[in-house]
Amino acid sequence: MSSRLLAQTLRTAIRSSAFKTQITKTIIPRVSVAKFSTSLNVNNQAKTQLNEVLAQELKYEEADAFGLDETFKTYLEENKIEIINTDGKVLAELVKTVNETEKVHIYFDVLRISQTSMQLKQMQEQLEQSEYLEDEVSELAHVDVNVVVAKDNKATGFDVSLSLIDSSFSVTAITNFENAQIALSDSPEAAAQRNLKYSGPEFSNLAEELQEAVNQYLVSRGVDQGLAEFILAYSGVKENNEYLDWLENFKKFTN
Repeated sequence: MSSRLLAQTLRTAIRSSAFKTQITKTIIPRVSVAKFSTSLNVNNQAKTQLNEVLAQELKYEEADAFGLDETFKTYLEENKIEIINTDGKVLAELVKTVNETEKVHIYFDVLRISQTSMQLKQMQEQLEQSEYLEDEVSELAHVDVNVVVAKDNKATGFDVSLSLIDSSFSVTAITNFENAQIALSDSPEAAAQRNLKYSGPEFSNLAEELQEAVNQYLVSRGVDQGLAEFILAYSGVKENNEYLDWLENFKKFTN
């Protein structure tokens, strides 16, 4: 082989080797162990910090926790009202036994009631300084409660509005059910059927005599000021208990 050809062959080999080295460097970049380790430390620190804050909040809330007053426990016993366990849910349910064949089911959103009560209190404090908030307070001061009277596998549902100012009820709609399960079930199918049911005309458009008779009927079934006051008190207790459970579960998740 001539010296010129040998030199050319060597130059080609060197270029090929350099090109392969460049490709290798491009395809397999260096991994910074320090950066990866730092990222893990930051993630662990954030989780630890969140866990510690949750633990502090849980400790504070547990020390400030409260239960139902004894007077309300007496109220439940005297009126044959049972609290249905709905742990983990914002919807509360009470069942009042009227007799062997008739029961009254009461449903209400404890979170909505607690939040509305807090907003109302804040607005009432502002109301002392401005009379223009009176209409806003009046609109805010009502929450929905659903009452279902079930008897002999039939039921009638009453949509009522509970005033947070004077603890009074006012009827907004009445729905009749041939099958009580449609009124009581929480299944999507039952909810869809309820939404399609006719709920009568506006309650305020009914004859005054009929309105009064309906109101008296509800009072006879325990839908009165005593029930309203219990709903407000129990909503605060249940919402607080749900918050404690929420904190505890969140804390466990960050352990």
